[in-house]
Amino acid sequence: MTGAPRDFALRMRLFYAGYFLVGGVFVPFFPVWLQSRGLTDVEIASVIAIPGLIRVLLTPLAGIYADRAPNRRFATITFTVPAAVIFLFAWPAVGFWPLLIATGLSFMLWGLAVPPAEALALTGVRRFGLDYGRMRLTGSVAFIVANLGCGAMIGVLPNESIFWFIFAALIAAAFVSFTLPVTPPDIRALDDAVKPDMRPSWKVLGNVGFLAVLSASALVQASHAMLYSFGSIQWRLEGFSGIEIGAFWAVGIVVEVAIFMWSTVMLRRISPYGLVIVGTLAAIVRWGAFPYDQVFPAQLVTQGLHGLTFGATYVGTQHLIARMVPDKMTASAQGIYAMITGVLMAIATVVAGPLYHSYGLHGFLFMIAPALAALAILIFARRFVER
Repeated sequence: MTGAPRDFALRMRLFYAGYFLVGGVFVPFFPVWLQSRGLTDVEIASVIAIPGLIRVLLTPLAGIYADRAPNRRFATITFTVPAAVIFLFAWPAVGFWPLLIATGLSFMLWGLAVPPAEALALTGVRRFGLDYGRMRLTGSVAFIVANLGCGAMIGVLPNESIFWFIFAALIAAAFVSFTLPVTPPDIRALDDAVKPDMRPSWKVLGNVGFLAVLSASALVQASHAMLYSFGSIQWRLEGFSGIEIGAFWAVGIVVEVAIFMWSTVMLRRISPYGLVIVGTLAAIVRWGAFPYDQVFPAQLVTQGLHGLTFGATYVGTQHLIARMVPDKMTASAQGIYAMITGVLMAIATVVAGPLYHSYGLHGFLFMIAPALAALAILIFARRFVER
């Protein structure tokens, strides 16, 4: 097996850590900041969802661009740096439309950095025998540090400080993009010499098993829409402190880290397809229990299921992509996965606004529906999936 570029795994870990600092602040506290700027529940859901819908249209093109760029580090940089710069324009923004435009453009670009970075990580798995889970887990650790740290600071600082936490995290994500490894030129030249003409990325969708796995995984991720939009707001209404809210987010990531850390061992006992099934079942349990676990210890246990609903589903999907998609199309495949996830997440987020407005805490029960749909797809398409 060809040797990896120097510190390949370490540099991927550094990137994941910097990149997911953004999510550690954004996911729990961005809705709180929007609420402090005077936006309604429906407007908050729209500001989160609409950029996702736009990103859906651009993600396949971004994946193709990443496959054809000079290298995937270059492609990642072209998304993370503008994302950080544009977010500054949200500071003076007032009202729904200015906030939507400024934050939407920023987070749309930030999200487009995922396909090339994930494709680079899978290159490390396939060509150099590296452990995907152990590279990715630093992102989860960074998420924990960010939401616990911000949760503690928001307890003593005004909600406007959330803006600067997010901006600092975006700067960190842009900076670490420059440290990503590049596949050795001789390996790239060898690949170019033997690879056939590039097929358009849409042909990947001709594989029924591939489409089924991505759709099911995306549905499970979409079931998090209510939590991502209104989880922290709901917990604040119930009187939980900033540090307790941070703990709710962190405990799931702790389990997620364990999944990533031991994913190689787990995959010797359970297939990637099986991991996606486990994550889907956990989502059904999680959203069914959510409205009834509103004391701290019980909610902490329920939120621990995030390690399965996100972590197991995500790891299983990534390993299935590695098995089912040719290496030359990995970034395009990641783009398709991000596109499907973006569509379903955006729809679920738009729906979450009115549901939360009408049903409050019990609106979380509606998130069982996409998880059930995912389970049905996986059962129906089992024979098409390369397990």
